[in-house]
Amino acid sequence: MRQFSYKATNAGGTISSGSLPALNQRQAAALLQRQGLIPLRIVALDGGADKVTSPAKKAAFFKPRSRTLRKAGKSSVNFSGWLDNLPWRRPGVKELAGFADDLGLLLRAGVPLNRALVILVELIEKPLFSRVMESLREQVKEGSTFWEALRSHPRIFPPVFVGMVRAGESGGILDAVLGRLALYLNGIRELQEFLIGAMVYPLVLTVTTGASIVLLLAFVLPKFAAIFSDMGVALPTATRVMLACGDFMQAWWWALGLGIGSAIYALRRFYHHARGRLLVDRLILRLPGIGGIFVKMDLARFFRTLGAMLASGVPILEALQVVSGVISNRILEQKISYLQEELRQGAVMSQVLAADPLFPSLAVHMIGVGEETGHLDEMLDKLAEMYDRELKVTIKALTSLFEPLVILFMGLVIGAIVVSMLMAIFSVNELGG
Repeated sequence: MRQFSYKATNAGGTISSGSLPALNQRQAAALLQRQGLIPLRIVALDGGADKVTSPAKKAAFFKPRSRTLRKAGKSSVNFSGWLDNLPWRRPGVKELAGFADDLGLLLRAGVPLNRALVILVELIEKPLFSRVMESLREQVKEGSTFWEALRSHPRIFPPVFVGMVRAGESGGILDAVLGRLALYLNGIRELQEFLIGAMVYPLVLTVTTGASIVLLLAFVLPKFAAIFSDMGVALPTATRVMLACGDFMQAWWWALGLGIGSAIYALRRFYHHARGRLLVDRLILRLPGIGGIFVKMDLARFFRTLGAMLASGVPILEALQVVSGVISNRILEQKISYLQEELRQGAVMSQVLAADPLFPSLAVHMIGVGEETGHLDEMLDKLAEMYDRELKVTIKALTSLFEPLVILFMGLVIGAIVVSMLMAIFSVNELGG
């Protein structure tokens, strides 16, 4: 038997703590449940590393931090500080999924919403998110609905989060909707983590290649240039071109940096303009290979979000309004707006999508079957999973092709530099002979 310390809450929201003997954390959680308690944190006093398998799920991994709650009467939080606007201070998809999962768990256990928010304040790591939680608790305590409280923090909770909570709260199934929302957010997080992981090595390889070429041109070649200049020999054309590139990079490195920075700034300004972004998004869709990746990424996001909202009881027109805000490509966003208008006039979703070549025929047929059987949300979830798999396969194929291409490019450039230097050395030897 080992000794475990715990922190738990009952159905009334009262938090208690203590210690108890058990074989492992699973048994400790079971003992607490038999006492009518909901485990929030279970830690072995002997420093054991057992995994938490209690129904509290991820909540047991959080380290509660004692904080003094703000005085009652403050129903909003001032986020004017520039530190709060930093991206890493705001909760990400992982934190939002954990919040939805833990809140749904407490509501299913019978804890009132107001008390559940008090409990979650102690489980949240980021100070900004903790202050938001206190604000939500105060607004709910003053009589506001939960979805209205969430909507008052648009920089924290996206529209799809607010929309699903609103549907769940209206239908009296908020706990179930929160669980479905956690699954939806975790699916998005897994795809994001895969994309980031797939791009790390190609990015490192590209940066390394560029740094190697700049090092050779800006620092190595100028040393040879001084030697050849002292010898007064006529250099081959290839060598003179390489030396001129090195001299230019040494003398005008600041102009290169300024030009690259100006080009990036101009492209960003152009992309943020309505017509510029529309033109760029249209060009992206036409790019071979890359265009397919962006299409599959947006379609997966579209099907997953729409399916999750329909399963939560959100009307399809309202769901499409929210979905159009999470699509990155303006062309696809316009198509969704057109779909929304057609459905408002009585059209059928599958028939509208069938007339658009951007939507694959398989997806259109599956949506049609979902409409006929009344399981459109399930079909949309399956389509999202299918496009997730296709997206991962496509990205793996492109990264596996990209790596040898970068290596080949690096070899050709460095080889050309080396050959130009050898040609100069050979010409010196011929002159000396």
